[in-house]
This record gives sequence, structure tokens and C-alpha cells, in this order.
Amino acid sequence: MHNKSMDVSRSNHLVLSYDVLFSGNTHLKFESYYQQLYNIPVTAYSSSYSLLNEGSNFDRYFPDSLVNKGTGTNYGVELTLEKFYANSFFYMFTASLYNSKYKGSDGIERNTDFNGNFATNLLIGKEYKLGKQKLNVLNLGAKITYAGGHLYTPVNVDSSLAVKEKVEYDSLRNTLRFNNYFRFDIKVGLRFNKKKLAHEIGLDLVNIFNTKNVLALIYAPDPLDHSKSPLVQEYQLGFLPIFYYKIDF
Repeated sequence: MHNKSMDVSRSNHLVLSYDVLFSGNTHLKFESYYQQLYNIPVTAYSSSYSLLNEGSNFDRYFPDSLVNKGTGTNYGVELTLEKFYANSFFYMFTASLYNSKYKGSDGIERNTDFNGNFATNLLIGKEYKLGKQKLNVLNLGAKITYAGGHLYTPVNVDSSLAVKEKVEYDSLRNTLRFNNYFRFDIKVGLRFNKKKLAHEIGLDLVNIFNTKNVLALIYAPDPLDHSKSPLVQEYQLGFLPIFYYKIDF
């Protein structure tokens, strides 16, 4: 068993927030924060690796000689404008500006894999009562997300071809960035309320503009054309219509 003597990671947090209620159902919240991370597992030898980056991709790299000598910092500001559900309508807008840095065992400060620098979200929902007795409900909703693109590392193509797996330049970790992320979802639903049960049919239109958001750069050489680059951009979920039927009783 490896890394048996590895200690827990530690952090200090400082948060300052201000929340104001404009009316009975609308409020604005401003929050700033600073997080200092230390005792973070990094490799015993000099490298850019840090446990803070785990979970951001699908790399098959499992170091077996970790020591608690790494550090990291996260800081930023967040804004939330929210109208709670009232009068058959609600919305929420959030915006975040942030920075996320770390140091591996080589002592160089770099962007973490999660450092998108900004993220914004808008969520809106509206209900309309239908029928003579206003028992049935038409639901309309939309969600828009716009955020900073995912960071990635330049790849050593020759070394990747030699070992038939993606090999990155360790010293250049997270120096490149994909295009910013954008996604627009729409939801339409119709609910029929009865005495003992309710039927609901709906349609979720996920990524309605079929925006191509890059997920990762993968090693996938073309066996029929060796002149092509062995690196291919893998995309996240494209346009996906989801129809559903639900019964509540």
C-alpha cells in the first residue's frame, strides 16, 4: 500500500457577505472570499502534480509517492440576484469572478484545473394556470450558462505516439485554454391535477443551440491516416431533446 503516511489537507477560510431583501420575495447577495490551502499532497520528486487538480479530467495517473508539502489559494467575489417563487414566477441570476492557484513540489505557482476565472447563470421559471377551475398548469422555464473555458496542457506529440497515450509537458501545465462555455436550455411542461393524482408531460430541450463546448483533448490517432494529428477535441453534450411523462399520486 502506497501513501499510508499521507496526512489530511488543511485550509483557512475568510468570507465577507452582504444580503439585502428588496421586497418580500426578492433579494441581492454579495459575497467575497479567500481560501488558503496547505498540507496538500504533491509528489516527492519535483513536478507540477497536486491533489487539488484531481477529478477534473480522465487522466490515468496515480502517483504513489505523495508528501504533504503543496499549497493553494482560491479567492473571488460572487453576486446573486434572486426572486423567490411568488405569483407563479421566479428567477435567479448569479455571477462569479474568481482565481484558483496552486503550487506543486516544483514550487511554481500555476492555475488549477478548475480556474475558469468567471461563471454566470440565469434561471427563469413561469407557471400559467389553465382550465375553468385553474387546476391545470403550464410550466415554462429556461437556463443560460456562460463560463470561462477549461484549461489544458500542451501535449508532446512524439512522446504520445511512442507510448500510445497522451503525454503532456509537465512544466507547461494549464497554460492553454479552450473557448468559453455556453449552454442554453428550455423546458416546457403541462400538469393535469386530479383529485387523487396528477399527470405531467414535458419536454426538456438541452443545449438548444447545439453549442460545441470542448470537454478535453484526447489521444485518438486515425489508423487509416497517420499524417493526421493524434490529438482530438472531445466535446460535451450537444443538443438533446428529452420527453418525459410523470404520474404523482
